[in-house]
Amino acid sequence: MGWFIREGRSEQSWVDQTLGSISTPPIQLLAFFGLVIFLMSISNHSESKAQVERENTGLNLLLYLLPLVLVLVTYVTMRNRFSYAVQAAGLPVESGKQDGCSPWGVALIVVLVLVLVKYHS
Repeated sequence: MGWFIREGRSEQSWVDQTLGSISTPPIQLLAFFGLVIFLMSISNHSESKAQVERENTGLNLLLYLLPLVLVLVTYVTMRNRFSYAVQAAGLPVESGKQDGCSPWGVALIVVLVLVLVKYHS
């Protein structure tokens, strides 16, 4: 029941007492934690560098294949749309063909230009 009575209470609050009793940690403990954090950051850096390299390789592959995919999509779209237009007009499908360069030739030239640009720099 002595804790209900205010006698024997010190002048400092518990916050002041706690802050007054805190001391700095030993330098060896600080050096140990600093070394652990440094080694963990080096490990993380090497992993992230490898991840960036993998993403860069994937992006280069995508950039090489994108023109080919675009040419193929354009070719398929134009071929289907042109045959629908010829059928709607009532003309035979053979009469709708026109002379011109092949989309495969254009795709080959685009890929060749990309390879030459890659090895130029």
